[in-house]
Amino acid sequence: MTRVDVESCGKNEGENDKSGLTRRDFAIAGASTLAAAVMPGHAFAAKASSAMPMSISEAGKRMRDGSLSCVDLTKAYFHYIEMYQPKLNMFISQLKDMALKTAAERDAELKQGKDRGPLHGIPILVKDLYDMAGTKTTVGSKAFVDRQSTEDATSVHHLLEAGVVVLGKTNMNEFAAGVSGTNAYFGDCHNPWALDRSPGGSSSGNGAALAAGIGFGGTSSDTGGSIRVPASWCGIAGIRPTYGLVSLHGLFPRAYSLDCAGPLARNVFDLGLLLDAMAGFDPLDKHSALAQRTSSYTKGIKDGVKGMTFATVKNYTYKDVDKPVADAVAKAAEKLKSLGAKIVEVEIKPLEGQLDYNKLFTSILLYEFNQILGDKYRNTPNAADLYGPIVTNNIAAGSKVSKEDYEKTMNERPAIIAEVKKVFNHVDALLTPALPTTAPLLKASAQDYGRGRQFTIPFSYTALPSAVVPCGFDPQGLPIGLQIVGDHFSEAALLRMAYAYEQATDFHKKHPPIFAGTLPS
Repeated sequence: MTRVDVESCGKNEGENDKSGLTRRDFAIAGASTLAAAVMPGHAFAAKASSAMPMSISEAGKRMRDGSLSCVDLTKAYFHYIEMYQPKLNMFISQLKDMALKTAAERDAELKQGKDRGPLHGIPILVKDLYDMAGTKTTVGSKAFVDRQSTEDATSVHHLLEAGVVVLGKTNMNEFAAGVSGTNAYFGDCHNPWALDRSPGGSSSGNGAALAAGIGFGGTSSDTGGSIRVPASWCGIAGIRPTYGLVSLHGLFPRAYSLDCAGPLARNVFDLGLLLDAMAGFDPLDKHSALAQRTSSYTKGIKDGVKGMTFATVKNYTYKDVDKPVADAVAKAAEKLKSLGAKIVEVEIKPLEGQLDYNKLFTSILLYEFNQILGDKYRNTPNAADLYGPIVTNNIAAGSKVSKEDYEKTMNERPAIIAEVKKVFNHVDALLTPALPTTAPLLKASAQDYGRGRQFTIPFSYTALPSAVVPCGFDPQGLPIGLQIVGDHFSEAALLRMAYAYEQATDFHKKHPPIFAGTLPS
């Protein structure tokens, strides 16, 4: 497989884990202790036996008290990237030289008394459809393999100003088309919980890397589930914000009226810190929301859910939902109840037919995708060699959606959104599975992946924000995700709810067999 040579690139062929340890062994015993026994030696300023920081707050504290430098933490991550890239194929391009230079600058700033805030010196990941000056932004496609970015996407700019260190541009489904994590040109991305399983997509590299303990967060995007799917199948946290809350300027689009930019992270509090930097009105993005953003998405995050009302949707069919998933979500509702929340059952008429949502969503998606990429595809002589089959099929299907049908579907949308929103006059949030299954095999059939978004697509169509947090494991040790859906611009409340649930459970503390747990010695 071909890699983009920005600075340094990892191997691309998957390898089987030879340790003989099961996912459950690692989850229970702790991957950090086991990993220390197999790591080759490296020289670091930090104490050899130190654990890797598990959160942005912990990393920041250690940088500020002098026990861990940003440079040493960044070196540690590249040590693990060198080890895990051949197994997981997380990155399209690694930015080692750039990252180490930035890390050294952040260390120097702290010594000089300049502190940019909670993201100062924090290593993160950037999905390879975000522009970042000085890097190639391939959008996961052979057709764009030499596409050079000359400026930063707005949200990347805000994060860099906040002090982050970008480790690399991560793997993804080509042009964000699909949720499988497969990529015909750059190679498939693998789930660290089981290498033969999908990490979800299209933000597959972010999901796999964060689950493996690489970086603290990742700039991601979600059209029909591309933040929520990797969050669920990789056992991490993610939030698809309200449409327009985070600027889309500098992101290659999948569908203008459905795309959302947002973060993936290893825990809910870190989601809030990242969203603090990413959210806000942008005059460069015509879809940017004028509505007020919350001053801080972590202020009040620890206030709990006592007195809040959560609803399960009575007429929202659980057909084809795996039993371990349904059971885990039911237990999550009981856990929230034990924390002082009220659990009710509601009926939302527009949610009765998920297949209708799929049809409505798909016609918009395909029409807009054809408008974005269709002419370029059709004017490329060797298009079949440069673009993958999903992209080719999407463009062909999109060309058959008439402008009249598209406009009719778009005109129907506001009334449906208004009808769904009525539920939030009575409840604070909806509870659903993030997905009806745990991670399928990478080579699963299209049907297996197709039924996977019955709980994500309706809320993409209605532009409602939704957060995903791990809520259990299936008998094979694969993560299960809980989706919490709120009213427009209720992200602060959603993160408060997700945080309360997360802190009352220990699912987010479990780690896969492949995990960066200990600073190399």
